[in-house]
Amino acid sequence: MKHLRLVSVALLLLLAVSSFSCSPDDRDGSGPLVTNYPLSGLLGQEFTMQLENIEPNKLQVFFGNEQAPITYLSDAEIKITVPRTLTNPTSVLKIIDLTTNETIVNENFSLKTPVINGFSVSEVAFGEVFSINGDNFDTIKDDVGVTVNGIAASAVAASYNKIDVVLPTNITDANLQIKVKAQRQEVTAAAMLHLRAPQILSIDNTIAWIKGELTLNMLNYNPDYEMGEASINGNPCYVSVYNNQVKLSIPPGVYTDFRITAVTYKTAGQTATYNTDIPIGNDAIMVDYDSVSGNNSQIFERNGKAYRIARMNSASQETGEYSLMEFSAATEKWTVLSSFHYFGNISDALFDGDDTLYLYKFQSASQTYTLTKLNLNTYAETAIALPDNTIISPIMFAYQGALYLLSGIELVNGLPTVRTEKYKYSGGTWTTLSASAFSGIPAMGQYDSGKCDYMHFGNNIYVTWHARTYKITPALSVTEYPYKSVFHYQNAVVGRYSNSNSQTLYNIETNQPAYVQDDFFDEAGSCFNAGSEIYFQRNAWTGYHVNTTYTQRLRKTILNALL
Repeated sequence: MKHLRLVSVALLLLLAVSSFSCSPDDRDGSGPLVTNYPLSGLLGQEFTMQLENIEPNKLQVFFGNEQAPITYLSDAEIKITVPRTLTNPTSVLKIIDLTTNETIVNENFSLKTPVINGFSVSEVAFGEVFSINGDNFDTIKDDVGVTVNGIAASAVAASYNKIDVVLPTNITDANLQIKVKAQRQEVTAAAMLHLRAPQILSIDNTIAWIKGELTLNMLNYNPDYEMGEASINGNPCYVSVYNNQVKLSIPPGVYTDFRITAVTYKTAGQTATYNTDIPIGNDAIMVDYDSVSGNNSQIFERNGKAYRIARMNSASQETGEYSLMEFSAATEKWTVLSSFHYFGNISDALFDGDDTLYLYKFQSASQTYTLTKLNLNTYAETAIALPDNTIISPIMFAYQGALYLLSGIELVNGLPTVRTEKYKYSGGTWTTLSASAFSGIPAMGQYDSGKCDYMHFGNNIYVTWHARTYKITPALSVTEYPYKSVFHYQNAVVGRYSNSNSQTLYNIETNQPAYVQDDFFDEAGSCFNAGSEIYFQRNAWTGYHVNTTYTQRLRKTILNALL
């Protein structure tokens, strides 16, 4: 009996424990039960879920690891917001009953895929707002990404079915591929959008000035000046954009006339061309440029063309490389002649007005000088013995079939000393001239250079030295003029005052003046004639073709006042 009583008590205790550990569902089915819910949605968008047996504030909803806010609408319905903190388009939707700590929903949930249906326009220009139409985008523009040809565009506004966009300015192709990133996914439009072509409507200028600007009135230009390219008469130029107009910096050349006739503008692979006829107001235009190190002789005229001996390599190099260059008024281009090249050091080169070029060369190994004459018809070179091979920087010129060597410097006990001897070379022989020969040309100073410029015109030679010009006649008489930079125009010899930076030119015989704009000179005595035109060289003076030498053509009509 005692044993039976103990068994009965144990059974009663077991029944009592079993009744307390059962869940409500196990007991009577009264726990939360989900009856209807979606498995896809949009960021920030709400959806409703029908449940049974909801106990307020006893549920938690997660998308992956991101908890979502819940709004209890009734005993049978809750509202869930898809959290914007999701980083992937798919996650696990999990609902937990906090009463029992059970997971009552555990399903895959997907963000809806964006769809691009089309665009509000078929062509678009920079700065215009266009719309991408579709579905499943987003209401917050910062959660939307749009690229055009792989470059991020600016979203102006966004909704689930439309995105308003402005093109990026750094695109390089007019065919536009549009991609949209939304709902943590990227989709590509099936159709291409197209960039509207630029148009030049008009140009404000009635006259153009080098280093000034052309002002263009345009449609569909790129507001980013760095993405626009332009040219004036085929010459690339700098672009800027200001006050809804496109500005082009006017380059110094290359021009063939004093007129601007064609303007082009390019962006994103599209070109606008505008034909015009705007006069250039400057008195000189650049017709050629080159990066040749420098001239080792005065530019001289022969048979209607111009020539110069030019050092082709840097002056910092011990051994020079020299070529003969030719300039034709027909092409207005300097070309290197293949007939003459020299490696060494040419101190001076002197044209005799006919067919001979004398070359005064320095031999660095022996610290002496040699002289040759170059036949410009055959390019044969003949050596000439010097009366003294140690003369430094003499005054030299060739005239009437003779070569004259005046003065110069020699080293005496290591000190520069002025020589007084004067020589003439003719018929293969040197002769010593009297001390009174060419007395109109002043003696050199101890530290002077005798290198001079010269021009053959008529029967005379005009020698420019120390910023003064000396006319030497066939009788070897000398007349001094206070001018430099001489050239000839029709029957006049033209120069400018040596003691002034004035841009006034003068007929050196009559002193009749003509004014030239201040962008003309700084030409270092390099005025020359070719054909019927007048040219001069000067170092690059604009932001174009820096570290080069410009060859510029002078407007001849300004010189008519000199005649």
